[in-house]
Amino acid sequence: MEGNNNMSIPSTGSGTGGSSSKDKFLVVALHQLMEEYGWRGIEKHFGSVKHHIIYIRSDSPLDKIELKANVLGNHMDVDFLGVTPEKGFMDKYLDFNVRVIRKSFEISKYVSEDQKIINEQALRNTIVVVIKQLEEAAGE
Repeated sequence: MEGNNNMSIPSTGSGTGGSSSKDKFLVVALHQLMEEYGWRGIEKHFGSVKHHIIYIRSDSPLDKIELKANVLGNHMDVDFLGVTPEKGFMDKYLDFNVRVIRKSFEISKYVSEDQKIINEQALRNTIVVVIKQLEEAAGE
């Protein structure tokens, strides 16, 4: 089993230990990694099955990255939207300036029963690759 380092995740409230509270721990871990790689969370919305966070970074070719997570049982689908500056009139209406990368996470693979982050290295690798792909697409 790779990278069993435990990230320090602050309590997100009392939970039963079920996947409904474990998904919040996974989103917080993703959020901490985004910030660790220089992306500042400027807007955060945590719901019961949907989470949405917007990040900015001044030295990036992207205007922002949006993280949109949807929880389906023990899985969480996360869309990372890389938004580039609008170049043309139609960008505003047709989202030509948005690139989406979807990643699916099995919650129990990343959050233990005692609500600790496991397989942190796999999460790190995913975030690094997603950021790189979005920024490369923005440079095209």
